[in-house]
Amino acid sequence: MSVLLAACQQQQPSPKAEPQAPQAAEAEPAAAKPGFDRSHAGRPAPALALETNPDGATETIADILRANPGRKLLVNLWATWCAPCLKELPTLDTLAADTKGKLLVVPISQDMEGWRAVSKAFTADRYPNLETRVESGMQFGFELKAKGLPLTILYDEKGQEVWRYAGDRDWASPESRAMLGL
Repeated sequence: MSVLLAACQQQQPSPKAEPQAPQAAEAEPAAAKPGFDRSHAGRPAPALALETNPDGATETIADILRANPGRKLLVNLWATWCAPCLKELPTLDTLAADTKGKLLVVPISQDMEGWRAVSKAFTADRYPNLETRVESGMQFGFELKAKGLPLTILYDEKGQEVWRYAGDRDWASPESRAMLGL
C-alpha cells in the first residue's frame, strides 16, 4: 500500500506527454518513468474476482471478454485517494463514450475500504460511461507487479496484455487513441 501511495503522489506526466519506448535496462522503477511499456506483452490478465457492485457480485476479466467478444479491454487501476487517478477518470469516461462497441474501458478500484469509499467518489452522474469494479485486497495490482497508481493496461480480445502505461494521461487525446489503434 505504501508503495502505491508513494507512487501516486509522485509528479505525474502531463496529459500530452509523448509515448516513450520501453528501456531495456531501467535504473528507476516503472512508476517513476511514464510511458508505454510492452515488457509484459502476452501475459494473461489475472483471473481474480472483481466486485461489480456493493452486493458482492463478481466477475473476472475473462468473464468481461466472453460477454463482449472481439473487443479489446482497457483496464485502469485507480483509487479514491489517488489525485492523478481522479484527474484521468474523466478522460477515460470520454474515451468510453466515444468508443462504444469498439473498446471496453474498465476501471478497477484498489481501495481497501471497497465500495464504502468508491460509492462516494464514483457515481453514474460523474462517470456515465464507466462501470467500475472493486478489488479491495489489491491482489490484482500485486499480480500485475504494479508499482503505483494509476496503471492502465490494454488487453487484446483474448485477454493477453498488449502494453501498460504507468501514470495519469489524457486517454481521450489523439495520441492515446493512436496507441489504442482507434
